[in-house]
Amino acid sequence: MSREQNTLTRAEALRLQREEEERRKAQRSGLKRTPASRPVSRSAPRSVSAAPRLVPAGTPRSRRYNAAFSRPASRGAQVILPQISLPQVTFGPRWVSFLLLTVFLAGLYLMLNSDPFIVRHAAISGAQRLSAAEIDSVLGVINQPAALLNPAQVEYNVRSVFPEISAVWVEISLPAEVKITVEERLPLVAWLQEGQTLWVDSSGYAFPPRGEDLSLTSVQASGAPPAPALSPEEAAAPGAKPFLPVELAQEIAALSPILPEGAVLVYDPRYGLGWNDPRGWQVFFGNSNGDLALKLSVYQALEQRLAQQEVQPALISVAYPAAPYYRLKE
Repeated sequence: MSREQNTLTRAEALRLQREEEERRKAQRSGLKRTPASRPVSRSAPRSVSAAPRLVPAGTPRSRRYNAAFSRPASRGAQVILPQISLPQVTFGPRWVSFLLLTVFLAGLYLMLNSDPFIVRHAAISGAQRLSAAEIDSVLGVINQPAALLNPAQVEYNVRSVFPEISAVWVEISLPAEVKITVEERLPLVAWLQEGQTLWVDSSGYAFPPRGEDLSLTSVQASGAPPAPALSPEEAAAPGAKPFLPVELAQEIAALSPILPEGAVLVYDPRYGLGWNDPRGWQVFFGNSNGDLALKLSVYQALEQRLAQQEVQPALISVAYPAAPYYRLKE
């Protein structure tokens, strides 16, 4: 064997020294150490040796397994099983919110589906010419949950079908009570034009006639009256629309009491409102009742003068009291 093969490296010498110290410590503590592997020369391939394992003296070599057990409180070995902790249920704000939501949903379901909250009848008052059954048929509330009814929609339904109704008051209360109060328009004039008849109230609103009313003042029109100006609210509102200007409606109301016996009110788009005098002529007072007293005095004076002159007029107009005129028969 050559000299190089017998010479140990410094690392191998240190390792052998550490193994010798460990062997001495093991002998002093009563333990024995497994024999170490022989040194390997530099020329021969070296393998990494495993760390030395220490075993009690006098016991057979075997594998050792480490297990942790709690120390028994009394004689005999006891195995203590781990305790299983369950989540603790607490009633916090979320539970309160959940309960409130459940109660709300249950109450909502009952209000929408339970019979005590379903409308079966509506109490209607204030109607004169209309019957309660006619109004009830257009309300749209029968067999509907009271909680879902919209008073504005109910009012719209009534006024859009019955223009003779000027106002509607709707009161809805739980569980299922509906009260409807209506106000009908009071007709003042029966307007006859082109074979059709409209009733007109004192504000100039027109609506279809319902039944007969002999107390109305009849006006026979040869043409349509001037259209009154409508505000955006009046144009969008359901129901009746203004048909006559308010001034013309007021003139009809003022002339009705002074009509000569047997005379009939007439309207002409050119001359305005007047009447057919039984003595064979027409008299017109224009489209407004302004200065009606002056117009009447001027008419009476002109009538007396024509009678004195034995003039038979066909038309007399005092629409402009300062410039009255008459027209003879052709």
